[in-house]
Formats: sequence, C-alpha cells, structure tokens
Amino acid sequence: MTGYTADEKLRLQQLRELRRRWLKDQELTPREPVGPPQRVWPMERFWNKFLQDQAPWKNVIYKTYRHSFLAFTHILIPAWIIHYYLKYHVNVSMF
Repeated sequence: MTGYTADEKLRLQQLRELRRRWLKDQELTPREPVGPPQRVWPMERFWNKFLQDQAPWKNVIYKTYRHSFLAFTHILIPAWIIHYYLKYHVNVSMF
C-alpha cells in the first residue's frame, strides 16, 4: 500500500486551498493600510477647505493671514510683555 488514501488526498487539497486563500487575503489592496483619521484644528480645517480650488487670490489671502499671524505672535505679543514688565516692574529712578 503506497501513496495517499482518498481521504488524505482530499484533506491535503483542502489545506492547499486554505493556504492559497490565506496568502491571497494577506495581499494589500491599493486602499490599504488604512490609518486612523487625522484630527485637525478648526482653523486648519477652514483653510484646507478654503484653499481647495487653488485660486490665486485665495493663496494671497492665506499668505497675508500667515504673515500677520506670525508678526502678531512673534513680535507684537512679546513686545507688549516686555513693555509691561519694564513699565510696572522695573524701578527706574531718573532723579
């Protein structure tokens, strides 16, 4: 008695088919991997939607906003803090 019995052959065929199916399931589709959705701040969401059609005038408005925001946060606020500190906390006696 040599070779596999009919039951063994059927079992081996089923295992091969299951392995093939499992390997096929491991292939990624173009949509994968799917990561979690990114959380965006409301202002960033607004600008993303505003700049969607790439109109030149919208880019000018966005650049103006970014530069004014930068000037406000990096120049005006620190200058106000320094002015406040010098005015109320530094005791300068001229006479």
